[in-house]
Amino acid sequence: MERPSPLRIEINYAAVQGTYCAGSCALTTFMTVFLAWKGFSDRQIGYTTALIYGSTMALQLLLAAYLDRHPAFPLRRGAALLSLTAFGLAAVLCVLPLPILAMMAVYTLACATDNSRSSLLAAVMMQYLNRGIPVRYGWPRGVGSICYALLAALLGALMERTSPGILLPAFLLLDLLSLLCLLLLPDPGPQLSVPRPRAADSYLQMLRRNPTLTLLLSGCVLSAMGQCCASTYLVRVVEALGGGERELGLAILLQSGVELPAMLLSSRLLRRWSARTLLTFSFFATAAKMLLILCSGSLAMLYLVLLTSACCFGLYGFASVLFANSLVPEEQSVRTQSLLALSYTSGLGGVLGNLLGGTLIQPLGLRPLLLLSAGLCACGAGLMTLCARRHKRQTAPAAQ
Repeated sequence: MERPSPLRIEINYAAVQGTYCAGSCALTTFMTVFLAWKGFSDRQIGYTTALIYGSTMALQLLLAAYLDRHPAFPLRRGAALLSLTAFGLAAVLCVLPLPILAMMAVYTLACATDNSRSSLLAAVMMQYLNRGIPVRYGWPRGVGSICYALLAALLGALMERTSPGILLPAFLLLDLLSLLCLLLLPDPGPQLSVPRPRAADSYLQMLRRNPTLTLLLSGCVLSAMGQCCASTYLVRVVEALGGGERELGLAILLQSGVELPAMLLSSRLLRRWSARTLLTFSFFATAAKMLLILCSGSLAMLYLVLLTSACCFGLYGFASVLFANSLVPEEQSVRTQSLLALSYTSGLGGVLGNLLGGTLIQPLGLRPLLLLSAGLCACGAGLMTLCARRHKRQTAPAAQ
């Protein structure tokens, strides 16, 4: 069987990421605005967001466990099934008038199934690498970020002219396009060698035997908690500085759009620095960004601060996937990518961060919440530093 061209895979995967990230933008990025438009309070929004991420965690754990037991199951098919499920649930929200509790349940499940696709899509690309096909992950993932950013700016402007009711139809269209692009991805082909017997370890056993991975995931949880405390209520930061939905859309455009240059340069950056070094730097850049958001006294300053996202998720987006993949054998790759996603903003970090934010924003106010966000991100950077040092000690003998 002839192997597919790496460039063809990259272009096809860029289309998958572009449509997926744009669809996720329509479904979740303006969550606070959308749910407030539907009658949710800030506290209800925080709890709904936490419920979304909790459901995402449970679903990804179930998916990873299933794929662990059925290694021959195509990852693309799993991602396609999640796409169809999210489409159906969003269609229900779009068509039926639902009470608050029912809306919370359906919206939670729609977002959870959509979020759960991210780890499967990352694992799909790792399959090509593990089978010796020299594909680049960085720039296709960067296309996802720029599509996300451009749609955020467009939706922000359109919502100001119309209403948040345009969000669900936009998601439905983009979800169908993403599904089509996913089905066009070529098969990765067989493994280069016979795989080792699959371990029957539980997640807990796997983490106990891999302290480096445990430190990485712990740092991701703390950093994500800090980011979610702030990002869920970014709209409140914009409003406090005199902006509205258009300004929120522009803020998201700047924050996500600058991630593309870093991801486009991923190959060059990785030739000069290791994924471990780039990932550690991104953790510290994220902590600094959260602190600078707190210090922003105007929309112009906020926009400048958000440009630092090039050094935050711009590096984290590819460095975390590659670094985590290097810590485990291939048979644990899908499980590891699921754990990585579960630890970040769409998983445990998101749950805890939004529970914290939803609980504290009303009694304490915005500024103490932003200060807490910066502190949590700094703690996450500290754990990532310990992880990097441990990994450097482990790999030093092999490098000599």
